[in-house]
Amino acid sequence: MEMDTEEAGRKRERLTDMDKAKKKQAGRMKTSGEISAASQAVSFCRQVWESSAKLTYELRLKRAVARRNEENFGGEPIVATELTQQERAALVQEEEERERIAQRERSDRRIAEMLAADAERARAPPPPPDPNQEDPSEEEYSEYRRIWDKKWSSQYGSFEDITPIPCMCFTENPMPHLTFNPSTVQIFAVKVAETASQWPLDVFGTIAMRDGLDHNRNIIFRRTRDNCQTLCQQDPYLVLTGPVRAVVHQYGSVYIDAVLKVKGSTESEDRYLSFLIRRCNCNERLASFVSSRSYSSKLSTLELAYGIIVSSVEATITIRVIEGSWPDGCRGQFTAGTASLPHMKALLLDSGEKAAAADGMVELSRRVVSVERLGQLIVSAVFFRGGDKVAEDKTCFEPLEAGRSQGELHVGLCKMQVTVAWSQFLKGYPIRGFSPARE
Repeated sequence: MEMDTEEAGRKRERLTDMDKAKKKQAGRMKTSGEISAASQAVSFCRQVWESSAKLTYELRLKRAVARRNEENFGGEPIVATELTQQERAALVQEEEERERIAQRERSDRRIAEMLAADAERARAPPPPPDPNQEDPSEEEYSEYRRIWDKKWSSQYGSFEDITPIPCMCFTENPMPHLTFNPSTVQIFAVKVAETASQWPLDVFGTIAMRDGLDHNRNIIFRRTRDNCQTLCQQDPYLVLTGPVRAVVHQYGSVYIDAVLKVKGSTESEDRYLSFLIRRCNCNERLASFVSSRSYSSKLSTLELAYGIIVSSVEATITIRVIEGSWPDGCRGQFTAGTASLPHMKALLLDSGEKAAAADGMVELSRRVVSVERLGQLIVSAVFFRGGDKVAEDKTCFEPLEAGRSQGELHVGLCKMQVTVAWSQFLKGYPIRGFSPARE
């Protein structure tokens, strides 16, 4: 009985071994079949490639021979079949190089055309807003305000609040552990580039910049309804009165906040000229540069011209007559700028025929600018009588991190003292140990 059991066990082992052998053989056959199919596919692809390469070679040889014969018109023609293998290869290589050059030239032309088209689009002002088209600006403004209130109101107060951080924070009391030299936004001009309204426009309202230092309004233009600025098509630039302090670009987003109206015959007939809140950031660079952005809403397109000033300090400018007197009947124009951007100047004052005050102080419309810490600030004065320039002068300053610098402007018989108060910027606000206070 035990022998029968052992025999049955050995029989089962033999059957199992046979099954395994069959499976291995089937696996080898399957693998062999797969390898054979893959080999056939590779062989087919190689044949297609060789056929294509041969066809390309023949076409290039044909074009090269035709070109040579055309260039040598009247001479003995070249016959491809009479050429040696080396001569044919040289002609094909020459034709291949000509194709590469032609392709590179076509690519360069396409890129040049694309760049020219982009430049043309950038120069072209956006179309004026259509008063009959739905304007999403109110919804955008309301949404931004809702988010602002949720994120910042507990720290920075009301949405309408003006920045509590004044200029000249560290002129008298530098605090190196609280300050640094960030990139800043220098506002050069704001103009009404397009409008669906009729010129001239009696404009009032507010334009402000908001940066990440305190997210409050930093006013650059403000007029009441009783003190409108009249804009005409020949002079569509707003007279800027700010910023209150330099606009810091390094704290993330910088926004333009504009609420402008056109004065009507009655208050009920006033209309929104611009109503927007838009981001106006630029990518950081190693050197200062100028940029411009256009923003359309309601009945107008505003164009903002500004510069990004790298590694900057804040300069607060005052001008006082110290000798002589303001020339009678002359209009004085005062500007400030940085030497790295010589063609862009911030207008500090266009006086009309208004003279200096009784104490000699020249009441500037705006007085805060920024300049590279290792750059140069240039303050200029030009006097006009009628449309003619009668005198001009400029004075230059090497920036400091704190304290004051003085220079002089000699315009005709009038000598003016220019004082610049220098200050660095807060690393962040609120910061323990610093309490912003107005002058």
